[in-house]
Amino acid sequence: MTTFKSWLLALSLVTFSLMTNVATAAAIKVSVSFPKGSAGEKIAKTLPTSTKISPCNDITKTDAVTFTAVYDATNPASTTAAPLSPLDLHLFFYNPDAVNGANKFYSISKGLIGATTTGVSVTAYADAAAIQAAMTGGTLIPYLAGANNFNTASFTEVVFGSSIRLDVAGGGVGTGLNTGTWQLIGILADSATVDFTDPATWTAWDVVTVMFGMPWKGTAATTLETCQ
Repeated sequence: MTTFKSWLLALSLVTFSLMTNVATAAAIKVSVSFPKGSAGEKIAKTLPTSTKISPCNDITKTDAVTFTAVYDATNPASTTAAPLSPLDLHLFFYNPDAVNGANKFYSISKGLIGATTTGVSVTAYADAAAIQAAMTGGTLIPYLAGANNFNTASFTEVVFGSSIRLDVAGGGVGTGLNTGTWQLIGILADSATVDFTDPATWTAWDVVTVMFGMPWKGTAATTLETCQ
């Protein structure tokens, strides 16, 4: 006669077997929020609601933003018989308003404790083809490489480590971040096969859009060219 205890033990063994032989699916979600007390935390009802916005038009208020990535970098091809390193995490800022040769893409990289370069660095690229050329040439540094990534079901990463300020205290035209539409793009991929011009090679990815001041960059003749 099968007892409840023996049945429970058998179920536990089956569950453990499934967990150790089937990799979880890689996933990523990027998001944007505004810290408490910042200009974007509570906005006028006349401003957009479908896309988050920081007004960037009042020098008495601080425009700041927090970017977050929640992800599972487990390589879906990994098994107990053939364990693989977690996937690379790539984070990019994209500004479609960049014109006249200005860079549209900004790759974000995170230095590790004890490394030669610590903190977070940003490298500008003209377009997706330039990013792919850097990847092929071995000069593109992921936000977090697979070998240094977290092999957990879910990990939360605050980009830059905290909220970042968009304006400059006491600044004027040209001192803050450009106004317009910006995107944070998060991509989980295998470094051996990723092609940034082909999303079919991305294991998982997500995009979040945010506006600073207006949908497009203001003109140089006004104080709305940059975040105030």
